[in-house]
Amino acid sequence: MIQRSVYRDIVTSYCEDVQDGSVVACDMVKAAVARYVQDFQRQQTPDFPYRLDQAKAEKACQFFPILLRHSIGEFVGHPFHLSPWQAFINWNLFGWVREDGTRRFRRAFISVARKNGKSSYCAGLSLLLTAADGEAGAEVYIGATKLDQARIIHKEANRMLRQSPYIGKHASVTKDNVAFESTNSFLRPLGSDKPYDGLNPHGVFFDELHAWQEYHREFYATMTTGSAARTQPLQVMITTAGNDRSRIYNEELAYTRGVIKGDWQDDSTFGIIFEIDENDDPFEEANWVKANPNLGVSVKADYLREQATKAKNKPQARHDFLRYHCNRTVSSVETGINAELWDSISGELSDWSQADAIAAGVDLGGKDDLAAYALVARFPIGETDDGMGQARPVYRYEMRTRAFISEDSRRDLTQQPWAQWIYSGHLCKCRYVVASLRDSLLEDCEQFGVSMVAYDPYNASQLGDELDAAGLTPVKMPQAHHHFNEVLLEFQAAAAEGRLRPAVSDPILRWCALNMAINRNSRDQVMPDKKHSKEKIDAAVAGLMAMRAVMVCKSRFTGSLFIG
Repeated sequence: MIQRSVYRDIVTSYCEDVQDGSVVACDMVKAAVARYVQDFQRQQTPDFPYRLDQAKAEKACQFFPILLRHSIGEFVGHPFHLSPWQAFINWNLFGWVREDGTRRFRRAFISVARKNGKSSYCAGLSLLLTAADGEAGAEVYIGATKLDQARIIHKEANRMLRQSPYIGKHASVTKDNVAFESTNSFLRPLGSDKPYDGLNPHGVFFDELHAWQEYHREFYATMTTGSAARTQPLQVMITTAGNDRSRIYNEELAYTRGVIKGDWQDDSTFGIIFEIDENDDPFEEANWVKANPNLGVSVKADYLREQATKAKNKPQARHDFLRYHCNRTVSSVETGINAELWDSISGELSDWSQADAIAAGVDLGGKDDLAAYALVARFPIGETDDGMGQARPVYRYEMRTRAFISEDSRRDLTQQPWAQWIYSGHLCKCRYVVASLRDSLLEDCEQFGVSMVAYDPYNASQLGDELDAAGLTPVKMPQAHHHFNEVLLEFQAAAAEGRLRPAVSDPILRWCALNMAINRNSRDQVMPDKKHSKEKIDAAVAGLMAMRAVMVCKSRFTGSLFIG
């Protein structure tokens, strides 16, 4: 039975608390609340013909605790009581109606940090649209870049139905379909492998919109334009923040910001964005609730503290913390390592005869410009649990490089720092860069007992053949995300944890490392970004290649093989 006015009071209190500061909220949430209050005051006026049907809004909100049960986590089996911010969304989506009584809002953009119950809320919302929205033959779809991603919300809806006897007994549930035969309605997940022309969706959920790339646009367009025959369709975009390469996400984000702030009018679009504000300190705990409205419920403060501690020391962890837990759009180009950390870990190298493996990497760089090779030594320092009950070795690494430049380089080698590096012997100016590099590398490989050398086949295939002829083991390492992702993560982790020691007497390696920008692809894989780096990074790239090779070397002492 519907309890009168329960959620009306919750939503009213939420709006008042946001406006007077009792609830800490970001500027975009304040603007969304201000928009609601303004609309409430001017409803059914000549310029604003919409009205708030509080009975419909209350019914839609109470659908959750009355008919749904949590299926995972600490609240499993308990009624699904909406948090105030979730109630505010539901109240808006289902309460506002047009003059003909149909839904005002046809599109919703909801952005919130991870761990705040997006999947559970959307699972319940998808069941509401499928089973209790008064639509005969409702087709509701959960769309994602991959079918497995779409199945996350769909599976949660399935589990909810099994936990919820009142509504579950009316549903027919299979792996990829939830059907309500009495109304001929269904809920299905869809991946982007084809555009699915001919669909007639009543509801569409675009899961994790930040992951949608340009090549998903046809699928996206099909899902957004297929509801013309429906009387009150609803499209819900649910996402965490993206980066500057997430084009569809950024288009919708910019548009929604404009709608919320009133820069342009679109009475059919609802939007709410939970994020820390631009000038907020991301490590100030008082700001976290702005992006995490479920703080203390589904996301715990201790968890965020742990992530923040990592973010203070690791560049990538900082990037991830800002994006996933502060819900701020980030750059796809990141800094590899900062000067303070680099200088704190640099030092004199130890006796490499004690290293259990040593490997090399080569980056020939651009024509007539800097080229380098690196040597990396690996030292076992202990073991850790791999999370599956198996012991995993932990290593520290030491790194040295040798750099070369053509005497015919287009650079002015009389200018600093090039002139000083050449004078000090840190940079070898030579006529034939590849030949000089090869000869020096072979000497170092013989001196240190190196056999494995990583190289890029794109511009060093002949060098690979020459290394093979010299009895070494050349290993191809093309410049691609999947080749660099693992080693770059280990490089950053080892630096932050004091397990990496670059030679303090290697100024070119330092210069290249501090120049190095990091590019992140849509799969969250990272690699050095030569295009967007401040200057040359060849010595640092060679170091990463050598480090990747040493991560898969057998120990010289035990013969065991560690796959990093």
